[in-house]
Amino acid sequence: MPIERIYHDFHVHVGESIGGYRLRDDFADLNLLRRPEIASLGVALGSIGAFVTQEAGTPLKDKYLRMKRVANRDFSGKVFWHLSPLYSEVEDIIALLDKDVDLKLYTCYREAGLYSSYEQIERWMQALAEHKTRILIHCEDEATVQEYSQRHPFHHPHDHFLRRPEIAELRAVERVVDLAIKYSHPVHIVHVSTPQAAILIQEAKKAFGGISCETAPHYLLYNDDMLRGVDAHRRICTPPFRAERSRGMLVELLQDGVFDILASDHCAFNDKDKDRFKDNPQKVPCGIAGIGELFASMHKNLVESGKISPDMLDRLTRINPARLMNLELQDEI
Repeated sequence: MPIERIYHDFHVHVGESIGGYRLRDDFADLNLLRRPEIASLGVALGSIGAFVTQEAGTPLKDKYLRMKRVANRDFSGKVFWHLSPLYSEVEDIIALLDKDVDLKLYTCYREAGLYSSYEQIERWMQALAEHKTRILIHCEDEATVQEYSQRHPFHHPHDHFLRRPEIAELRAVERVVDLAIKYSHPVHIVHVSTPQAAILIQEAKKAFGGISCETAPHYLLYNDDMLRGVDAHRRICTPPFRAERSRGMLVELLQDGVFDILASDHCAFNDKDKDRFKDNPQKVPCGIAGIGELFASMHKNLVESGKISPDMLDRLTRINPARLMNLELQDEI
């Protein structure tokens, strides 16, 4: 089938290691999704937003330039870069901040070394006041996650649902959008999984138009039952799948136009790395695949069922992501 349309995925983990485990996919693997014989429904991957997470002892610039060389060699689409400056100050990265680069911070994952406090996020906004570089933020309140994790020991994959509750996302989103409004600083809230947080973001946009957000197909299609049964450990991702009521409300909010884009949060690990800790789910590498099904799954489950229009899906997966990545729509592929 010839390629008739394309989609862009603004949230893709590829080509690096997370938690000591190499991600399943490199840039060359994603390039396959641009080939006509592989593109599902005649819709091919156009461009991606890829992450560069700083490692201890390595300047962020060095890793970024290394990954950029690999991407230029192996991926024929455009790459927009999300940099996580875990051990850097603004002066260390200022030369990297151009039209194809923004930042990514986390309000959780203290033990993994990814955590930024709300005070640190505020300091980044103050330091970047002149540049107004967009900051992507993973919103789960660390203190709340720790509180619920102590209540619910991690014995089974479904405990992940109990340990990272919706209130953790809501509390973090509230703090982050308040800072965005206070400093008029652009932020993008990634993988929104709770309806209350989505509604809060919708209200915050009325005060400051520089706030945007995304949700992922798996939060619209699946509920926490995915964390039960055979091989449930392979479906552990963060935030976790939510209750059925929340899933249904997210679909309604999507229909109402609350979300700016759909993005996969593609974070695929090899099954052998997932299976190694089948009986110790707390150590299972956290993430699932999704980039290849981003458009197709939404078309099948939401467009063909009449829940959203083809034009809305086009806006959520092509037009709006292209704007976030500063793409000229006529030159996308």
